[in-house]
This record gives sequence, structure tokens and C-alpha cells, in this order.
Amino acid sequence: MPQTQTPRGPWFHRFLIGLFTILLTLLAVWLIGFVLDDIESIPGPQYPDVEARFLSQALLDNQKLVQQQLSDTARKLEEHRSRQSLLRDSTSRYEQTMKQLVELQRLNVEKGVTPEETAQKALAESVVLFLSNQKSDQALNEEIASVTEQQRALEDKKRETEKKLEAERKPAREEFARLQRQHDRRLAAFKLLFLLPLLAGVGVVFLKKRSSAYSPIIYASGVAVLWQTILVIHQHFPTRYFKYIVLLAALAVVAYTLVALLKMVRAPKKSWLLKQYREAYQNFVCPICEYPIRRGSMKNLFWTRSTVKKLQVPPAAIADKEESYTCPSCGARLFEDCASCHGIRHSLLPYCEKCGAEETTPV
Repeated sequence: MPQTQTPRGPWFHRFLIGLFTILLTLLAVWLIGFVLDDIESIPGPQYPDVEARFLSQALLDNQKLVQQQLSDTARKLEEHRSRQSLLRDSTSRYEQTMKQLVELQRLNVEKGVTPEETAQKALAESVVLFLSNQKSDQALNEEIASVTEQQRALEDKKRETEKKLEAERKPAREEFARLQRQHDRRLAAFKLLFLLPLLAGVGVVFLKKRSSAYSPIIYASGVAVLWQTILVIHQHFPTRYFKYIVLLAALAVVAYTLVALLKMVRAPKKSWLLKQYREAYQNFVCPICEYPIRRGSMKNLFWTRSTVKKLQVPPAAIADKEESYTCPSCGARLFEDCASCHGIRHSLLPYCEKCGAEETTPV
């Protein structure tokens, strides 16, 4: 009975399977990421709430009051300086007017002309206004100096209050950091409680169904869950712990793969052996010891797996008269008579190339 072979399908069909496997992996990563984001949105500790438990309310009220007083003082200082600027502009104009009137009177005296009463009155008024502005400017200077001194005293008081508050904020920050670490561990636990069962389920399905027709779905799901699990571990575990987790996981994977390979060599599956034998026959080397199969026109040549294609004698040109053949190196029977058609067939392959008869125990 012919051996059942799994059809591979056209290349475009295989390409679509690979493409949709990648798309399925990305969508699975996206979906799992949404769940993890929802878990991440669980509210954690709030620093203002933690700070309120450690800071003195009296100091906070005092800081708020001092800040308000500083704002009022700065505004008052700005108003005084603005008034002083306007006053000095006015004083400068009066001074210019006085200079012009004095110069006019000097010219009149030199010409022997008696100054008009209006000019003298204007000069007297300018002098009065100039002196009044000078006095107001001096008063504003004193007020500015007083407000500046108040501002300096308030800033000193503010620094002293902030120094006391900073001493109380230190334990508040430490408590907040402790609560944040506790919250992060809780989030990590929730995420791993979601991911680890998925990872275990995918692992079980992979071990049992990895050779089935739906293996691409299993591989896509496994890659998505494993990728998100690695990201969660990297995010929530310190680097010194993460490197050990990754190393142990890598050791487990490598050890499992090595054991599987050793089992495959010690007790190989029929499909694996057939593939090995088929490739060996194609390269004209013994499937058991890889000694060159010297038959017919290739009897006096030498080659290996890597040099068989460089031979000037084509691999198809074997012998005019075929006959049974045994490997002289290991004694394996490589070619023998077919029990059905009595032609020469490959001893280690399941079917005769001439009549198609199946050998029940070629492997």
C-alpha cells in the first residue's frame, strides 16, 4: 500500500499560508497587548495622597500664605516701579522746561529786556512741580526699598519652610516608591496569571499537534504568547533577575532540543530515516556510513556529498548492466533484486522504481 504523503500545495498557496501565519501572529500579539494594557490601567498609588499623610498641614498652610504674600509683594513692587518711571518722565520734562525758561530769561537780561511776568510765573510753577516730583520720587524710593526688604524676608521665610517640608517629603517619597513597587509586582502577577496558562496551553498543544495540518496556527499563537511573556518579565523584573530568567529558559529550550536530537539519532522516526536515505542515494554515498557508492562507470571515481556535483560523469550514468550492491565500508545492503519484478531496486527505500512494489521493511 503506498505511503501517505502530505501534499505541499503550489508555491503561491504556501506563500499565502506563511503570510497569513505572520498576520495571525501580529494580530495575536496585538490582542494580548490590549488585555495587558487593560491590566496596566489598574490605578496605583497617587503621590499627592501619600504626601498628604506625611506633610504637616501647618507648614503647607504657611507655605501657601507666604507664596500669596510674595505674589502681593511682587505686584506692589511692580506698581511702585511703574509709578516711579512715569514720575521720572514727568520730572525730566519739568527740568527741560525750567532750563528753557532760564535760558530765555538770561537772553532777555543780556539784551536789557525786562522778563515778562508770564514767563516768570511759568518758571516758578515749573520749579514747584519739579521739587514736588523730586520729593515724590524720594518717597517712592523709600517705599520700594521697604517692599524689597519685605520681599527678601518673605523669601527667607519661604526657603525655611521649604527646607522643613523637604525633610518631611523624604519619607513620603520612600513610602511612595515602596507602594509603587508593590503595585508593579501586583500588575506583574495579574499579567503572568493571564499569560502563563496561555503559554502552558500552547506548549501542550505544540508538543501534541506540532506536526498536524494546523501547525502554523499553533506556531503563531505560541510566538505571540511567548513574546508578550518575555516583554512582561523584562518590564516588571529587575535586570539582574531578568537575565537569570532568560538564561534558565534558554537552557531549558537548548536541553530539550538536544535531548530530542539525541533521541532522534538513537530511535529515529521512519520519515526522518527515509529523508536521510533519500538524500544519501541522491549524492551517491552510503546512507549508513557515507562511503561513496562505486557502481558501473563511477566505480573508479571518488567524491563526497559536497563534490558529487563536480564529477564529469553525470549521476544518472551509472551502469549498462545493473546488479546488487553492498557497501564495502559498513556492509549495508544498498541495491538488491526486487521480489516482484526481479529488477535492481534501492534496498533502503520503500518502493521499487521499476514496478512500484512496496518493501514492508526497508527501514
